Amino acid sequence: MAITGKLPQLHEIVLGQITKVMQFGAYCKLPEYNLEVFIPIREVSYGWIKNIREHLHVGQNVVCKIIYFDRERGTIDASIKQVTPKEEKDKIGGFKLEKRLSTLFMQIAKQAKADKPEELSQRITSNFGSFTEFTKNAVNGTQEFEKLDIPKKLKDAMLETLNKAKSNRTFRVSYIMTLLNTDTKTGATETRKLLSDMEKTGIKIIYISAPKYRITSEGVNYPEAESKVTKATALVQKSKHKFVFSIEKEKLKKEKEGILESYMS
Repeated sequence: MAITGKLPQLHEIVLGQITKVMQFGAYCKLPEYNLEVFIPIREVSYGWIKNIREHLHVGQNVVCKIIYFDRERGTIDASIKQVTPKEEKDKIGGFKLEKRLSTLFMQIAKQAKADKPEELSQRITSNFGSFTEFTKNAVNGTQEFEKLDIPKKLKDAMLETLNKAKSNRTFRVSYIMTLLNTDTKTGATETRKLLSDMEKTGIKIIYISAPKYRITSEGVNYPEAESKVTKATALVQKSKHKFVFSIEKEKLKKEKEGILESYMS
């Protein structure tokens, strides 16, 4: 049977759910395209696989890459092992963002009492391909967004929500600081005074264990957050007292992604 309808591109990264597991491979449904692809056992994982069911099970969600088309025979092959960790992360992140934006639009449409919101939703995906692209166009005020045939009150409500989210977004940085004054007589007093002066620059200091502290700073963008840390640590260099000092940036766990996270960085 020839393949028809909307199709993924060769080498495209797609989301799927395992529907059938067999000895030599598995079938996987792609919800974005409403079709099934086949994952050969050799494309499940690197190395020899003795039992495919130790790697895949029915109902499992996977990220895979389209690697082969046979339109005449109606078959498409995909690979799990050829997907890099970054590609997997980006695909899952993009899917979650799209789902949130779609839900957001339906909520705003309901609040604005728009007629037939499902039809409006389909009109948006038909014109822009996705809610993510629609939102980008809305934020940037493109001609495509202005020409979109949906009620003006709905457009205005969507823009108001997006602009509010954009203006409320904050960026956070964190550092681990080593700060030590070896003077046994006045060192503790001098350290407390210095830490107090550093916090006046707008940073927050949390004691970990002597002589380590965590410095955190927030701003409307990363340069602003970083500049507060720079001002604070400059006070150590300017101090007339001698401190053993070092600072190392801490990798933060990703906070819950904002609705504009993917293109407001």
